[in-house]
Order: sequence, then structure tokens, then C-alpha cells
Amino acid sequence: MTRWRGVVGVAVWLVASGALAHGGEDHGGGASAAPADTGPSFSVPKETQFLLEIRTERARVRQLEARLVAPGKVVPRTDRYAQVSSPVSGVVAASGAAMPLVGQRVKKGQVLATVQQSLSASEATGLSTEFLQAQAEATRAQATLEQARRDLARLESLQGVVAEKDVQQAALVVRTAEEELYRARAARDVLSGARQGQGTARFPLTAPIDGVLVEARATVGEQVDPSRPLFTVLDAAIVWVEARVFENDVARVEAATGALVHSEAYADQHFPARLYHVGQVVEEGTRSVRVLFELDNKEGRLRPGMFVEVAIGAGGREQVLAVPEAAVVREEGRAFVFVHTGPEDFERREVVLGVRDGEWSAVRRGLKEGERVVVRGASTLQAARGGR
Repeated sequence: MTRWRGVVGVAVWLVASGALAHGGEDHGGGASAAPADTGPSFSVPKETQFLLEIRTERARVRQLEARLVAPGKVVPRTDRYAQVSSPVSGVVAASGAAMPLVGQRVKKGQVLATVQQSLSASEATGLSTEFLQAQAEATRAQATLEQARRDLARLESLQGVVAEKDVQQAALVVRTAEEELYRARAARDVLSGARQGQGTARFPLTAPIDGVLVEARATVGEQVDPSRPLFTVLDAAIVWVEARVFENDVARVEAATGALVHSEAYADQHFPARLYHVGQVVEEGTRSVRVLFELDNKEGRLRPGMFVEVAIGAGGREQVLAVPEAAVVREEGRAFVFVHTGPEDFERREVVLGVRDGEWSAVRRGLKEGERVVVRGASTLQAARGGR
């Protein structure tokens, strides 16, 4: 019953708050020189402050970085996103007891399903020929990789004698040969179905990368063709954030220290990102350049397709009086904070803001260092005042 009486009391206070307003009192926490608008003070009982979860902090000087804010969008990294289609028209069959479902983790090379294709005699013969060619290509790729590994081992044994860049180049050749062998073996495995059964070829559909199955559009017995992706695999542990900046800001972005990414879905969080790539082409219609930031996303909170705000660190740092962005309420293009002037007294104060750095905003005018500002519940106080 005590809790319900408290809630009713909050409701009554919200309705009657206009009648509680009073002005002309000096509580000792005045604003800095000539604030644009010092609203009348008003009272909120301590019990009501507790129930509304009002929290205050003293305004103090912080080091903020001037940031260039641009709209952005979360996109998958190209090497962590893959779609799987059938190479031929045919009928879908499960690869084992059942096909994997959306949300399951899959491994690179894991068979997701198979497609059965009915072949004429001439088609079966042609497919068998392609299989033999793919098998020869896989053998060649295997020999190339073995030679590359021998060359790398020889250079590593001579470290200190040969140039480091030669060792790095040899390691790159090995990685390239490994990728080529994987592609050749995958092509051979797909075509190996041509030798299974009379007049029927089976084509395994495998996951190209490790990740989570985010789309699975194939059902057992369904007739499919190469025009439609059947599976989509995503690894969202690392994502890109794509932003567009005007051409006049390109030099600032190239010198950026990184960015803070903010999504309305997580209002109190800013995700640090590092600059990955600044585009080389200016889009004619918008006169803007595409910029990519890379972001660690192990918790998976930022999802490809999300629209975000990208605050790019494109300026120097400065010591300024600052308040949390959550303390600021906006009305018709003006900014206000609520100053806690007494145990039960508050005052709405208009402020002039400066740079914004993540969750902090600089206050250029309207507030003094040390004044206590509402940092949680400001929007509730604003609503209760009805904009007065």
C-alpha cells in the first residue's frame, strides 16, 4: 500500500507542479553571466524525487574533443557475410538428419543442404569431365601450396640474413595459395556429385565462412535455381559503420582519431570505432564521400542495417565545463538544464552548448562550475512543467 500511495503522490505532483512554482528566491547557486533564460524555481518533495529517480551531479570542467557528427549505417564486413545459392536447378535435400535452422552457428565448409539434379546422359558425361578438370586443378593448387611453404620455411631459417619484407612476402604467398587450394577443393567437391548414381547429381551447399545462419530459405523437396540465395551466414563480431561526410570535411576525417557510434536502441551507450577507409570518390548528387569505421561488436548489439549517429574525432581537445547529454532537454531549438538549487528546489536554466563528445556536451553559457544539475529525470521534470 505504501508503494501505491507513493505512485499516486507522484501523479498528483505531476498534475499540480505548476501551482508549486515560485520565483524571486536566491538559493545561492546562481548562473554565470546573463543566462538567456532563468525560469522560475519550483519545488519537488524529497519522497517524490526518490520515486521519480531524480539524480544530480555537480557540473565540472572536462577534456572534450570537438567531433564532426554524421549519419551512418551499420553494415557487415564483406569477408564476414556470405550468401549461398545452388549452382544448378534441382530439388533440395537435407544433408543429414535435418537442415540447420536460423540462429544456429555454422562452421566454414559445413554442409547446409544438398541439391539433386536429374541429368541426361550427355549432361552427366559433361559434368564428369568438369569434375576431372577440377580434380586436376586441386592437385596443382596443393603442389603450389607445398612449394610456397618450403620457400617460407627456408627464408625463416635465414632471418637476420634476408630482408624482413622478403619473409612477409613469402608468408603472403602461402596464405594466397591456401585460399586458392580451398577454392579448388570446394569446386571439386561440388562436382563430385556428378559421379553419384545414374542420371542424378548431388551438389552440396556449404558454408563459406564461420558464423550464424541469419537466413535459411530452403525447404526439403523444394525446386530451386541459381537465381535465389538459399542461406545467409553472418559473423557480426566485427562490423563496419558506413558514414557520409561532405567533401569539404574529408581532410578533417583523414586526420581523425576514431569515432563514437550511437544508436537510439542503446541511448546511454557510445561504441568506440576506428577509422578503416576513406572513400576515393565524391558522390555527384550529395557531394559526399563514403567513410568506413570498424567496430568490435562481440556482444552483437549493433546489427547490420541499423541507422546510427557517428561522432568523428576530427578536432583538438579542450578543457570546458560539461554536463552529460542526458541532462539537456531541448525545446524549439533551445537547450535547458535543471539546476538543483535547494534540497527540494529546482530551476530550469537555459544554456548555450558547445562541442559534443559522446555522452558529454560543453556548456558555453548559463551554468557555473560546481552547480548541481539533474542528470537523470530531466525529461520528467520538463514534462511536469509543461514547457513553462
